[in-house]
Amino acid sequence: MQRRRLVKIIVTNDDGPHSPLLSALTSALREAGHQVVVVVPEKPRSAAGLARTYHKPLRVRRLGDYYLVNGFPADAVFAALRVIAPDADLLISGINIGENLGVEATYGSGTVGAAIQGGILGVRSLAVSMEGNGSVELAMRVAVEAAAVADRLHDDVLAVSINIPSDWKGGLYCVRKLARAVSRERVYEGVDPRGEKFYWRWGPRASAFEPGTDAYYFYVNRGITILGLSGSGIINIAAFATGLGTRLDARHVHC
Repeated sequence: MQRRRLVKIIVTNDDGPHSPLLSALTSALREAGHQVVVVVPEKPRSAAGLARTYHKPLRVRRLGDYYLVNGFPADAVFAALRVIAPDADLLISGINIGENLGVEATYGSGTVGAAIQGGILGVRSLAVSMEGNGSVELAMRVAVEAAAVADRLHDDVLAVSINIPSDWKGGLYCVRKLARAVSRERVYEGVDPRGEKFYWRWGPRASAFEPGTDAYYFYVNRGITILGLSGSGIINIAAFATGLGTRLDARHVHC
């Protein structure tokens, strides 16, 4: 039986207090024996990246057991680590419903941005995202087991982004390259009821992906992807990935 090191964990997200997976993640971590403090934006802030609030004061209020911050995900993390729980050992951002893959989604994601902010402030930080209609049970297991091996991350790692497919085929892949484009976006032009033009950005997912990228591992191989981010870009986190793969009984770990 593998022993767990019990830690104090900050849980945050970019979807606010009403995210359908927030309570489930908090319960799963507490059942594993960890102390959990939940600090989230007061409303959904998806795709906020590392946006921060400087033009007005941050305010913190309570909603049951949760702390709510009137800012972006990175603001919630800043308040969590500087005011609410400065003694935290680990930060977990998510679980986000919707994968964060490729250059734009990785660096534009509020989920990943929150984890990067945690790393900047000196705490080991994980961002966990799952494909829509995926297994909530698997996502919870990944988050709990990732917390158990987070001490394998060295100090150069700012954050780890984990993405879980809806039909996991058993492989776990360390990402060395991000896909440049995951969606085939275009601009849709329209006219609102006031007669003013508007422009809507949208596009379907691409049909093919470059081998060796995070999108290829995820959409083609249907693997869990593990991305380590540092101040110099993508960083090798094979020890963490191998430990996680062992705990998940992965068929293979490609690192």
